[in-house]
Amino acid sequence: MNSSLIAHLQTAADKLEIDPNSRLANDLKTLANKSARSNYQIAVFGPFNHGKSTLLNAILGNKTLPIDLIPTTGAAIKVVYGEELATKITLTNGQIIAAKNTDILTAFATLDDDRRMRDDVLEVEVSFPHPFLKTGVELLDLPGTNDRDEQDKLVRDRLLAADLVVNVLDVRKLMTLGEREHLRDWLENRGINTVVFVANFTNMLEPEEQKEVQHRLRFVAESFRSQLPPGISNLYRVDALPALRARLKGDDATLHTSGLSSFISALQAIVAYQREELADVRLPVLRSLGLEVQGLLRSQIAKLTAEVNETKEKCDRELALKRQAQTLIQSGWENSLKEVEQWLYLPNLISFYQSPLTTAIQQDRFGEWESSNVRPRLKYAQQEINDWAAKAESFFNTSPVAPLKIILPEPPEVLLPESPAQPPPKPATTASTLDSLTPTALATGLGWILAGPLGAVVAGGASTIANKRSGDRSSDNISNSKNLDNSAEVLEAYTDAAADYLFRLNTETIETIRSYRDRAAAAINPEIKIDRQIDPQQQQKLLDLERCLANILSSDFLGLS
Repeated sequence: MNSSLIAHLQTAADKLEIDPNSRLANDLKTLANKSARSNYQIAVFGPFNHGKSTLLNAILGNKTLPIDLIPTTGAAIKVVYGEELATKITLTNGQIIAAKNTDILTAFATLDDDRRMRDDVLEVEVSFPHPFLKTGVELLDLPGTNDRDEQDKLVRDRLLAADLVVNVLDVRKLMTLGEREHLRDWLENRGINTVVFVANFTNMLEPEEQKEVQHRLRFVAESFRSQLPPGISNLYRVDALPALRARLKGDDATLHTSGLSSFISALQAIVAYQREELADVRLPVLRSLGLEVQGLLRSQIAKLTAEVNETKEKCDRELALKRQAQTLIQSGWENSLKEVEQWLYLPNLISFYQSPLTTAIQQDRFGEWESSNVRPRLKYAQQEINDWAAKAESFFNTSPVAPLKIILPEPPEVLLPESPAQPPPKPATTASTLDSLTPTALATGLGWILAGPLGAVVAGGASTIANKRSGDRSSDNISNSKNLDNSAEVLEAYTDAAADYLFRLNTETIETIRSYRDRAAAAINPEIKIDRQIDPQQQQKLLDLERCLANILSSDFLGLS
């Protein structure tokens, strides 16, 4: 028997997490023990009171097994070769009880008054000096079946370990169709096909009944595909009790008519033939169990594969959804930023707003103009940009980012030509945010000095106010001292103040937006993480099962692939 394949099967059982007390686990353990055993084992089984022990005693020519007072074997009794008759009982606690006879069998190897086996007996072994046993043959007397589940379980386990099974039949009550199907479940379907049927109690039938029974027996035997040497039948008639009596008395004539001699000759022929190819003889049982394990592996692999694939598909769908959402959110956020940046483009601001803003400043209506033209536009843009960021934070569960908060520039300051009637400059108000509900007041006085880029964009007034604010204050006094027409200069001052405000609106707001873009970019475009993940332990288990299946299938001589 292929020990490496058995190891693969046991590994597969472990990976399948098969219950160690299950029938399959017990079968694998039995096969492992069987592969390590060199002796050829013949198991005798059948229902209670069919004469199994009597048949074995007849083969041995001695009342070795208990058949008198309590004719019900309650344990698996193994008979092996020994120089003298002896019995060894191994209990489940490890204790060994030995005797130079078989008297203790009645106490340990038979059923109690409630027809129950002892639960503290692990193994029963009888040694006997018989030439057939000396060749390395073991005889196994099994408890009767069809009585209690614990006996049936024991018999099922031990049948799997046997190399040849002898099924004893009672011709007075031959098997029904249901019993034959039951027999197939116990033997043939498990790969146990080295089976010989022995018909007992034929001597108790009338001649006419014997013919009818013989016909029915032949049908039972032929319906079971036994794997035996060529020319060896799988059906024998043995009257066990007459045969035993004849052996004990030395009555050769009765021994011959009992059918025992023919049966023993067949056993010897089967053993001699099969012992040379013992591994092949044991192969069908291994193949049957291998197919069962393979089926469980395939089923579990298919189930796990489906679960992993389903999880993977859900992960892929979730990932695709989040990528789609990320593209949508990032696109909306970027577009909102670009729109406000385009609105803040300085040439456009100058072109669209410098003239009306100049008029508004002259008419002391700057706050009204700002509330109508700047504040709503930037407030809407700010809200839209922050909404996209909030959507990203909520959808991707990222850390919140401080929202965009646009602060409006300070109101424009008009630098008018000096005049004795001119009132003193009003103090400038502080800058206001878009969330402020009070319009910003117009202020006059020294304004914000325009930076260089304005000169490249705006002609005229903006450059003029820059030059005026960079010069010496005394030069203005000298200029004002000249009795010039100041109307053009006054208009220019209002125009410069409007340009100055628009320039600050452009530069300060764009700087705020760019700073916000830098700190919020990671939150808007985060590394996508999905909530659902493929269980690594599940994946590893799937790999382990696939490896187990590959190892079993690599033994293609078994015909498992």
